[in-house]
Amino acid sequence: MFVELVGISFFYFKSFPITKYLISLNFYSTAWYNLAWLFGSVIFVLYYIQKVLENNTNKWIVRVLNVMFLVIMLSHFLLYPNVFLKEHHPLYQFLGAFSILIACSIYFLEFVNSNKLLNAFSTFSFYALSALLIWWLIITPILFFNIYNTEADWDFANLKRRIFVFANIFMYSCFAIGLIISKPKINK
Repeated sequence: MFVELVGISFFYFKSFPITKYLISLNFYSTAWYNLAWLFGSVIFVLYYIQKVLENNTNKWIVRVLNVMFLVIMLSHFLLYPNVFLKEHHPLYQFLGAFSILIACSIYFLEFVNSNKLLNAFSTFSFYALSALLIWWLIITPILFFNIYNTEADWDFANLKRRIFVFANIFMYSCFAIGLIISKPKINK
């Protein structure tokens, strides 16, 4: 609820001092807020995958991928602050999708080559990372057509909105099913 409240503050709470201050700093829209959540979520997912992996080489690859994502994103934020403040540049989404795709591929390759394959449906990581991978594969191609997301083309805007809603419902349903079905990992 807090996240959504902050996200809608630019539309409904323009008279609040904090919102006025952010607008005076050129934070005109919620693009920066969405990018902060995208940035944080990709960093968290890469960190989670790194912790789930067992092979040290794979952990190192995901760690390097995480650092590379972090450096590229922060350098782009610093070099082009107006892009960060005013628009949702496709680079961020594509870079996040590429990073998640590589990390999930490494996870699934390690998963297939281990004995955990027999217990695939009893691990939360399997459900969560499967859902995330499918979500990113569904959402990312929409950005190629983002130029049509205007008031002149309400059909595309409604289609995009529906795709996002159903992709989110699918992802969170997989998370819920994974939490219900999976067995907790017991450390010995």
